[in-house]
Amino acid sequence: MTNTQAIQENQDTRTGTGATPPPAGQAPPAPGRRRRRRRPTATGVLAALIAVPALCVVALLILVTYLGFRENGSPDGALTFDNYTSLFGDSQVWEVVLNTLIYVAVTQVVALLLGTALALLVERTDFGWERTINTAMVLRILIPGFFTAMGWIFLFHPRVGAVNQWLMEWFGLSEGPVNITSLIGMGFVEGLGLSALVFVMVSSSLRSVDGSLEEAARASGAGPWRVLRRVTLPLIYPSMLGAGIFTATIAISSLDIPLIMGLSNGIHVFSSYLYVATNPSVGVTEYGVPAAFSGVMILLAIGFSLWYLRTLKSARKYQVVTGKGYRPARVPLGRWRWAAWLFVGGYFLWSAVLPFLMVVWTSLLPYVQKPSAEALEHVSFDNYRDLDWDYVLRGLETTVKLMVLAPTLAVLLSLAFSYVVVRSRLRFRYLYDFTAFLPQAVPSTIFAFSAMIAALYWTDGWYSLYGTLAILVVVMALIQVAFGTRMFNAGLVQIHTELEEAAAMSGASTWATVRRVTLPLLRPVATYTWLWLALLTLRDLTVPTLLGSQDTLTLSVASWMLYNTGQVGASSAVTLLMILFMTPVVVLFLVFTRGRSGAGPGAGARAGGPAGGAAGGTGL
Repeated sequence: MTNTQAIQENQDTRTGTGATPPPAGQAPPAPGRRRRRRRPTATGVLAALIAVPALCVVALLILVTYLGFRENGSPDGALTFDNYTSLFGDSQVWEVVLNTLIYVAVTQVVALLLGTALALLVERTDFGWERTINTAMVLRILIPGFFTAMGWIFLFHPRVGAVNQWLMEWFGLSEGPVNITSLIGMGFVEGLGLSALVFVMVSSSLRSVDGSLEEAARASGAGPWRVLRRVTLPLIYPSMLGAGIFTATIAISSLDIPLIMGLSNGIHVFSSYLYVATNPSVGVTEYGVPAAFSGVMILLAIGFSLWYLRTLKSARKYQVVTGKGYRPARVPLGRWRWAAWLFVGGYFLWSAVLPFLMVVWTSLLPYVQKPSAEALEHVSFDNYRDLDWDYVLRGLETTVKLMVLAPTLAVLLSLAFSYVVVRSRLRFRYLYDFTAFLPQAVPSTIFAFSAMIAALYWTDGWYSLYGTLAILVVVMALIQVAFGTRMFNAGLVQIHTELEEAAAMSGASTWATVRRVTLPLLRPVATYTWLWLALLTLRDLTVPTLLGSQDTLTLSVASWMLYNTGQVGASSAVTLLMILFMTPVVVLFLVFTRGRSGAGPGAGARAGGPAGGAAGGTGL
């Protein structure tokens, strides 16, 4: 046998084109018999396993759309268009639509202006304190929305707000000049919180932009504002677009600020409208119109997502990161440094410090009072001593279980989704990626609402899921998969396939390669993702409010229920206990991410581009 013949025979053996003849007297195996002997691959098994959660995500969206065409939103109801007729013909619903648009618009303006301005200050000027501000902004993301909402009510409620009372005393006004419980006020408070997320996403993008482009513009005679308007902002346009869509989705789905600030003033937006319709204090529960409303919101959300993805496809013109080294150009602040300090200090003072101090102050008083010498005489720890501790501990127990189970399930599902999407060559793998992205595009309120209907109608009788810990864990995990997959996608892309190929050449099976090579390398990503999701689980109010019961009460729901029944001092005390409980996890998170350049919710943006950044905060 010549060398050429030997090489050809080896190639045929490896490729399976098969030149090796069968032994004498034995018939060659039939083609169908060969196919039956093929063993399923690891990615094939994973694809089959994650088909279940993928179908759950799609089924929840289909269900809520289907219920919009059923009488009273019941799966057993007759087919009808009455829900859509009522939706588009009811003036109250149109008022909710208008309120939602105004609320989201104000949120967007505040979040994008403040977040982008802070990011530009940190990344493009010589202001300094970069690490401190980045850490503070990450912590700001973790502060629950209802916590700051309560603080702002204690500051600017038209009747009991401390600042309004002082202004009324000083200027002899008959009523408070600022009404924070208005639509503008609600949007402003929501925007303050979401500006931290915009900061993280935009600053990640700014670090990737070559500063030499801005230096070239300055060398051509352009001033700072012209460079900002004509060079910097167009380059970070995709990340700003992603941040805008992302903050809009969060504003539409969040329940905390609409419930705390809007409900008492009779202002309804989409999320609070859906909550009140499905949990009426009087009258009959209405599912039909909320389902039709949700169906319209799903179509809008998918439309915005497709528009965003189309923008990303044409984003090649924004790819300004090359192989050459570069350093961001920093503009000296000079005599404007005091204004920068005023801006940064004012942001943190009004965004976090003053609301926190007002919640602490109120938790020590029998009723809401402005800080004064007279009020100091009533300061005590009675709100803490008189708490129903069985009630609080029940909430703490459920919260701990959720913080352990939901992130764990979400991390496992996310890892499986990402491995199939990044490592397999399956033709339909991008469908899994799109399905995992859906909880980011569609407000989480709709997923919780759909799961509630499914549990009430289809699991009642043989095993009632509504109000159980199981449904809370599953729905939270499905919603968090959007964030987890973006993180694991970025982590897997950074691991070169040569390592896995070397293990395979050494005789390791695919499962052994994943267990011995891939998973150890992904351990930091998994740990960071788990900690972040656990913290977001602790602060979540939307899913536990819609799907929980008295037996599965969380601390966030306990605080909201106390506030809703007028026990403001007790509610403030529970909120502070919740922050106290949160502190060790936050410290662990900061210690773990210390010195890690890829840490933070913008890691997806840095590693995976704007799309990753847009999904970076799905758990919110």
